[in-house]
Amino acid sequence: MEIPKSYDPKVAEENHYDRWESIGCFAPEINKDPKAKKFSIVIPPPNVTGSLHMGHALQHTIMDVLTRWKRMQGYRTLWLPGTDHAGISVQRKVVEQLRKDEKRSPLDIGREDFVRRAWAWKEQYGNTITEQMRREGASVDWSRHRFTMDDSLSLAVRNVFCTLYDEGWIYRGLRIVNWCPKDKTVLSDLEVKEETRKDGKLTYLRYPVKGTDRTITVATTRPETMLGDTAVAVNPLDERYTDLIGKTVSLPLTGREIPIIADDYVDPEFGTGAVKITPAHDPNDYVVGERHGLEQLLVMNDDGTMNAAAGAAFDGIDRFDARKMVVEQFESLGLLDRIEDYEVSLPICERCKTIVEPILSDQWFVKMDELRDMALDLIRTGKPQFWPQVPHEKVYTTWLENLKDWTISRQLWWGHQIPAWYDNEGNVYVARTPEEAKEKAGDKELTQDQDVLDTWFSSGLWAFSTFGWNGEVRNTPDLETFLPTDVLVTGRDIIFLWVSRMMMLTKKFVGKAAFDDVVVTGTVLGKDGKPMSKSRGNGVDPIEMFDKFGVDATRIYLASIATGADIKWNDTGVETYRNFANKIWNATRFCLLNSDGAQVKAIVPEELTGIADRWIVSRLNKTAINVNSSLAKYEFHTAVSLLYHFFWDDFCDWYIELKKDEINAGDIEASWLILSVLEQALRLLHPFMPYLTEELWQKLPGTNSQFHNPAYSSAERTIMLADFPPGTADLSDDRAENEMGSVIDLIRRVRNIRTDMNIKPSDRVAVHVAGGEDICAVFAANEAQILKLARADKLVRGDTLTVPKASAKAVIANAEIAVPLEGLIDFSKERERLQNQIGKLAIELTRLSGQLSNLDFVKKAPAEKVEALRERRSEIEIQTATLQQNLTSLE
Repeated sequence: MEIPKSYDPKVAEENHYDRWESIGCFAPEINKDPKAKKFSIVIPPPNVTGSLHMGHALQHTIMDVLTRWKRMQGYRTLWLPGTDHAGISVQRKVVEQLRKDEKRSPLDIGREDFVRRAWAWKEQYGNTITEQMRREGASVDWSRHRFTMDDSLSLAVRNVFCTLYDEGWIYRGLRIVNWCPKDKTVLSDLEVKEETRKDGKLTYLRYPVKGTDRTITVATTRPETMLGDTAVAVNPLDERYTDLIGKTVSLPLTGREIPIIADDYVDPEFGTGAVKITPAHDPNDYVVGERHGLEQLLVMNDDGTMNAAAGAAFDGIDRFDARKMVVEQFESLGLLDRIEDYEVSLPICERCKTIVEPILSDQWFVKMDELRDMALDLIRTGKPQFWPQVPHEKVYTTWLENLKDWTISRQLWWGHQIPAWYDNEGNVYVARTPEEAKEKAGDKELTQDQDVLDTWFSSGLWAFSTFGWNGEVRNTPDLETFLPTDVLVTGRDIIFLWVSRMMMLTKKFVGKAAFDDVVVTGTVLGKDGKPMSKSRGNGVDPIEMFDKFGVDATRIYLASIATGADIKWNDTGVETYRNFANKIWNATRFCLLNSDGAQVKAIVPEELTGIADRWIVSRLNKTAINVNSSLAKYEFHTAVSLLYHFFWDDFCDWYIELKKDEINAGDIEASWLILSVLEQALRLLHPFMPYLTEELWQKLPGTNSQFHNPAYSSAERTIMLADFPPGTADLSDDRAENEMGSVIDLIRRVRNIRTDMNIKPSDRVAVHVAGGEDICAVFAANEAQILKLARADKLVRGDTLTVPKASAKAVIANAEIAVPLEGLIDFSKERERLQNQIGKLAIELTRLSGQLSNLDFVKKAPAEKVEALRERRSEIEIQTATLQQNLTSLE
């Protein structure tokens, strides 16, 4: 059969995806086995604002590998896709578009028009990532695609909110929250990242004690918040301040007087032992203020400027400018004690990178007690099981045990508007619809709450709302069949934001765990070893990698990353797998060009006579067993390594070379077997490299739907539905593997000698082997192959080596090898060459040893660089020993 000389990934990528989708391969309904086990995954819904990044590509690859593997095993598989409405992100996009195109703000057009525009933006731009998922080969069931603001999912959100409210688990209250002045919305603790900065300042301010000539000194990293102080606290046992407890201080710049109170919260060993208390701007101060009934004075606007309560001089001033003004005015009053450099931990909005401000705000919260206990009960019974287990299970459990109430309201217009209405007296009516709210309120005029719910609230229902549950419909065939899902593939950064909440809410409303396993992926770092980001300019676009190296090469490179490990991106790694794809293409081309009259068929052990045939079938079988075992343990990198070495080493480098003469001579038996081995190997590789394997499988003579798993026997032929080779005991042949291993080892060692001793490729050598009777018999039976592949003209066997002194020697597991060198090389020139190489290596070894003996260098240099130097030192020592041995053989 004719096949193009070179592999063009784009051809395969364009040919197969639409066909797979059109014949229904992605839908579970293609499985016609009524007794089939199910396998299901829900995708972590990417934001509609997003385009494919390497984190997506990694997780989608893993999910697709699992889905394709299980589908080929005959499971009724469903990988359910969808997207998230991404509240803040979409709102920001529409605001920017409005400002750029019309120079207007959301307030200029009103909520209704803004939401309409947000939907229009979503329809225009929100499908980018789903189109990119098609490019990457994701075998999701597009007919079940969900969006977090679909009608049914929105109904589920309202029903869950109302149920939790009616049961007393949702409440509205005044609490300290994380406020983002740029996005002008509250953030949950999990949306705030702590960032350590060494340029912070600790400012010591003196407050005059009324009625005395004393001052009391407090320290703060946020001097502007002193404008909202309502007390100074000291420890009741701190003798320095015992006589001041109950007195008041004149708070500078404000004209107010505030009390000095005693509270065990204060650590007398920290700072001055006196603490300014600002209940409206610090969570700890809020708790102290509640205990002492202190005023909660909010001195900041929602945009991070100071308000009128801060004083006329500060009204409208940015918080950081106000900070400078406070320090300057304290200094002019003689009340600035000192300023110290201080390493400070700042709360940063994970989206816009603005410094978050703790402020007192009226928000909606979920009490987490009941939900937390549900999640803890599940994890104690092994639901979910984390892969890798360490450290994720312990971190997850510890976080649950210390869980705080969840702030769920957000000051946005795009999202699920909170289903609560207020009358003119401020009474609240929580209802599923406006009509229900009016029924509860009677004839009172109502206004709906302007806030929307945290995006993670609707995402927390994803595991069951996507299967049709909406509160009114509580059971569906999909819900019954596919929940709990088998595995969730996600990053460590959203274990708390999303994984925990899905476990809680699914258990609460459906009575089941959301999923059985959680595979936690690592982070794909930039080439500089740092997290990819636009600001750093170190991002790597998966689409560019697809264009440059092919989708399959990118996928299998990502799958080769150890589960849970971070990896620094390396184009060379993807290039390696592009070369791997080319190697498989060329090997298949060789098999097909010489396959006239041969067809793929089942491999029958009794028909295997030659040692090479028994060896390759055994290697294929063990590879299948180990690949299945690795995938069952989510060890994708192990499975990739097994497949790479089978194809590259066993099949291409050895089996094809061993059988080439027979195949070129038109041996039909040799051709059908090599095609049959290749066919099964392509099936094993398919979950990782779907396009290449389908392209080649379709070209193999004899492939048809009979190769499908029985669940798909009537489906149109495709490798995607072929039975995944399980590996069976009757195809394992340890004896053949041991014997063939010895033959390969012998050939490899002779080749190494040829290279090390600089023997010309055209020169034939004599190979002497000393070993026991059994191993010599093996070599005798394979003499023709040994002579051909070692470029030898003689194989001398015996129980001892009888060779000239000038012979290169090597040892394998159960035999000694020697190659006489007389007449093959110029001894004098070769000695000189070897001595020069040894000398160069000695110089490099001296330099490396000097670096590695420098403790200061080892301490300061990057760990990977130090490890690379140590590995190079070991290589040099091995190379030098080999060269010395070769030099000795020439004496």
